Amino acid sequence: MLSPDSLSICIYGDSHIACIKHALDEGLVSVPQGGLEFWGASGPAFRGIHLKGGRLQPQTQESQEQVRMISDTGRDSLGPEDFDVFLFVGSRLRSQSYVVPMLWRAQDDAGYLSKAVRDAVLDRWLTGCRSYRAACAFAALGQARVFFSPASFMNDQVLDEKVIVRSINQQATAEQRAALWEGIARRMAQDGVSLIAQPEETVTRGCLTRMEFASSRATELQDPVHKNGAFGALLLKELFARLASDPAGAGATADAPA
Repeated sequence: MLSPDSLSICIYGDSHIACIKHALDEGLVSVPQGGLEFWGASGPAFRGIHLKGGRLQPQTQESQEQVRMISDTGRDSLGPEDFDVFLFVGSRLRSQSYVVPMLWRAQDDAGYLSKAVRDAVLDRWLTGCRSYRAACAFAALGQARVFFSPASFMNDQVLDEKVIVRSINQQATAEQRAALWEGIARRMAQDGVSLIAQPEETVTRGCLTRMEFASSRATELQDPVHKNGAFGALLLKELFARLASDPAGAGATADAPA
């Protein structure tokens, strides 16, 4: 029987993986015995990574340099056979593009969408993301477990209040958020991918992220996107809990936050 401590883990993504690194650097979570490695690129360089021959490969000089810097192991490409577990973080799959508009529509009956339309919108959001398609390709081979944590809600007190009034349902409830996450988890499970949703304790004002989970220089840099080590620790702890409860990946993959 596999032990979660013995599993090798890869954290893949764009600049959002920084919160995971902060969590480890700050000693908020321990690295498993099987090892944990980062792989990806930040900023525009991330767009230079493509799935070729079943492996993620940096196709531009900028993305190659970023991969070398972030990986720090000399691994110049990434395939599903390289690790036991993959956690895709951020990776251009933005909660802001699906969850937030759906919560906005939930404010009144005029925003009602049929299940068929909701399913079509969800499918388009997922499959329109190149990284999600890569996650599906990795999962399809059955050699590794694949988890995906979409980019989180925007940071409160940094996002412009005019934008909040115009597009954020500040009255959205935990139940409404959970229903959307559960729908995403079920859809991802069809592709063999397990969702790790944004932790409920990090959410405020309907669908914003509490400032105590924003990156340390979020206010100074007016950064509404990036998160800190405390946020990354919650994602890792959820991942480790899932692996501990089902290390062989034999159980259901459609878990969502309670």
